[in-house]
Amino acid sequence: MQESNGRHRREGVRRVVPTLARRVLGLAACAVMTLGLPARAAEQDAESQALVEQVVQAYGGQPAIDKVVALNAQGRIKSLMHRDVGSYQRWSARPRQLRVETAYANSAETRILNGQTAWRSGPGGRLGEVTGMARLATVYQFKQVDLLHGLAGRSLNLRHLGRQTLGGRPTEAMQVWDDEGPAMRVDVDTATHYIVRVAAEFRDDGGAAILAIEFSDFRPVDGMPLPFRLSNFAAGMRISETVITRYTVNPPADPTLFQPRVAGQAVTLAGAAGPAPTGALRQ
Repeated sequence: MQESNGRHRREGVRRVVPTLARRVLGLAACAVMTLGLPARAAEQDAESQALVEQVVQAYGGQPAIDKVVALNAQGRIKSLMHRDVGSYQRWSARPRQLRVETAYANSAETRILNGQTAWRSGPGGRLGEVTGMARLATVYQFKQVDLLHGLAGRSLNLRHLGRQTLGGRPTEAMQVWDDEGPAMRVDVDTATHYIVRVAAEFRDDGGAAILAIEFSDFRPVDGMPLPFRLSNFAAGMRISETVITRYTVNPPADPTLFQPRVAGQAVTLAGAAGPAPTGALRQ
């Protein structure tokens, strides 16, 4: 009976979550860290500004945040919807570069953002440029990765949302947005002032779904607290868990990671990136 109920619930989530949300689910495991956004914020209330100051200090202060210009993360990901496990790697760098690779037992995917252009792997591991909602999904993931730096740079709009309890922990929340993509609800632990949850509502013709990621198991990495456990939710249901096994702060620059095309032609992952960087996943 429990097995039947679990199966029906998973099938229910697939029906509830619209196509756009499913595209974002493919991006779902990421950590809140530091990259860069331009532009000053147009709207910030005093309560949110005070909360941001507490967050910035909790992560070591703005000078420490500004020193992080690139970040690699690697670990293991478990899909609770598809009952599959695999490896996870993410590379990010200023000003707006992201590469995420997930390799499950039964499938693999790579997504890349370089400036305003996004790519996603298809059949055979070939990378092709994506636009519209598929591109927005990649941009949204970058904004999660970029969130701390955006807050430290005071470049995001902020609206205070009050206090609540998340998993038994008191949190303080604010809405964060710019002129691109959905606004994010950011929950901050009132004791540590670490960011413990980010959520956003995605809409398309098929309906709407709230996608969220929760961060836990914070440990210092080069003096900055980073989350080693990431839990992803869709429509209120936990759909995947990622355990980070290693972070590398400011690794040697490798711009080829964010260049999936050669002479304007879509290429395979191996052909786009050249020799795989240390620890890179191979498809």
